[in-house]
Amino acid sequence: MNKFDRVISTLVLLQTKRVIKAQTISERFDISTLKNAGIPIIGDPGIGYSIMDGYRMAPIMFNEGEATALLTAEKIIGKMTDQDTQAYFSSAMMKIKAILRSAEKQSLAILDDSIVISNTKNEESKAQLQDLFKSISAKQILNIEYKKADGSISNRNLESIGCYHQFNHWYLVAFCQLKNDYRTFKLNRIQNLKLLDQFFDKSHISLQDYIDQQQESWKEAQQFHAIEIVFSNDYVKFAESRKYYFGFVEQSVEPDGIHMKFLNSSLEVVARWLMQFGDQATVITPVILKERLRTLATQMFEHYK
Repeated sequence: MNKFDRVISTLVLLQTKRVIKAQTISERFDISTLKNAGIPIIGDPGIGYSIMDGYRMAPIMFNEGEATALLTAEKIIGKMTDQDTQAYFSSAMMKIKAILRSAEKQSLAILDDSIVISNTKNEESKAQLQDLFKSISAKQILNIEYKKADGSISNRNLESIGCYHQFNHWYLVAFCQLKNDYRTFKLNRIQNLKLLDQFFDKSHISLQDYIDQQQESWKEAQQFHAIEIVFSNDYVKFAESRKYYFGFVEQSVEPDGIHMKFLNSSLEVVARWLMQFGDQATVITPVILKERLRTLATQMFEHYK
């Protein structure tokens, strides 16, 4: 990146956040260059830098790669979010397209019909997303009626931390005032949602730290089994496509086939996966997995004899 592009990138970065720490800006002289150009920058290296309120830079032209990335995001947002969010993003995209050069506009017009995000089965209602986002940004207390796994309904007041999308579902992470602890709520179980005229100023754990802690807790609770399997050379290609799903660790090439090692908490899941390989996969360890395969094979024989 040349000096001009780097300085412009620094200016854009300053306009996207209230305060930027000095270490975030790799080249200190970028700040001096911007100050010399008359940009009203305040702050110092020990605290951070920001642009004086009210200053706005004239629109910057997007390059083709940036415009294409935004178009792709528009397609994804159209499938994964609610109608309000889709409408806001489409409106923003129209403004972006308006300042593009003719060549970029033509490229986007072609790509618009050439990028498709397939529909996926998703029965959840996403109509509450904008209210959820507002509750997070404004620190506004949220009241929900939540359908628990047993079918009962509970009423909760929440201090929202963040939302994430995983396995085709949206989740809300919040501090639950009823339980006095952090909880994860599946969006399709929220029956009613209301923003209260109440706000909170309490500092909470970040969304990413919460997710990391949950993952670590899950890992510690699991009892992983060390598994060794030999796949025949002719059938190993079928194992290759799914090995990471079953906790693949490493493999080696041996005269009798491909030796693979796995760590997995469910021997039952692994056993049923191996059934499709018949005699083309041989379990070395553990013995209990061999015994489970023998039982499953006998049950299948009895089922079809």
